[in-house]
Amino acid sequence: MTTMNAPSTPVVPERKSLVSQVAGNRRFLIAVGLLVCAIVGWYVLVWWLGFALDKQPVPWPDGPNGVVVDKDFQMTSFPEMFPAIGPKYMLLSSRRWEHPIPEREAIMYLPEDTRLELGIGRSSDAPRRVDRKSNWYLSRKYGDVRPQGVNGIHFWHLDITYYTGAADLVAHVPGRCMVAAGATPLGDKLLTWDLPDNALGWKTARVVRSVFQSTDPQGQQSNVVQYYTFSINGRNEHDWKKIRLTLTADVRQKYVYFGKIQFAPLAPNIENLDAADEAARQFFAATLVEAAWKFPAADTVEALNQSFTSSKSSN
Repeated sequence: MTTMNAPSTPVVPERKSLVSQVAGNRRFLIAVGLLVCAIVGWYVLVWWLGFALDKQPVPWPDGPNGVVVDKDFQMTSFPEMFPAIGPKYMLLSSRRWEHPIPEREAIMYLPEDTRLELGIGRSSDAPRRVDRKSNWYLSRKYGDVRPQGVNGIHFWHLDITYYTGAADLVAHVPGRCMVAAGATPLGDKLLTWDLPDNALGWKTARVVRSVFQSTDPQGQQSNVVQYYTFSINGRNEHDWKKIRLTLTADVRQKYVYFGKIQFAPLAPNIENLDAADEAARQFFAATLVEAAWKFPAADTVEALNQSFTSSKSSN
């Protein structure tokens, strides 16, 4: 006799709640969490970069010792003579100079393509020049009127540049342009010099001395010396990398500028660096007393940044 098995009752799986299903899929939750964090982080990064890189220009100093810039973006209000320390240095084209040279050799205008490469006279500068907020430069040759000069050095090439209101500007230093011109770098040295009273209130300045070996077309080698330092928002700074960091990363600084003072002895070959340093120290002391009037002071820039912070807080 054959026994028939009764059909089995199908087992219905237990239904899980939606919360249980989602909670059970940990990998899914982790993936969603990472995606949300990535999206939020991206928007925060974009906002922060936009805020950090949105810099505002600092107006040039005004008044009798202030800044005047011509249509070619050269500052024209720098004196022909430095009388603050004593009438020792004069523009070489000055009528007071015993042997004046043509003005085109003493006051040097940069070609437009060179200015644009240096970030001066760009499209953003044209409207800002009228508002006294553009970038500008000065390039001149001065002479020491004393018969002996200082340690035999009589003539100097002076460059002053002013950059403001942008985070993409590069602080140019001799280590770039001199090497690009074919010179061989022989090393830098940081010098600290005491200063006379000046409009920026600097008691000392840290100045970089760069030495290069150049070779003329005849194969003659000589040592070339360049000196430079910066004003970043009215404070002395010698390191161009810190200039870049302040311009790009410091969100507290909405109004920014930096100015560079660069100078070099006009001599065929510098053999005694200590003697050149002493001559440079005296020339810089006289130069800074005049240049300090052309750069906004630290308290001026701080007031601009504080006003911006206060306006953001009130909104």
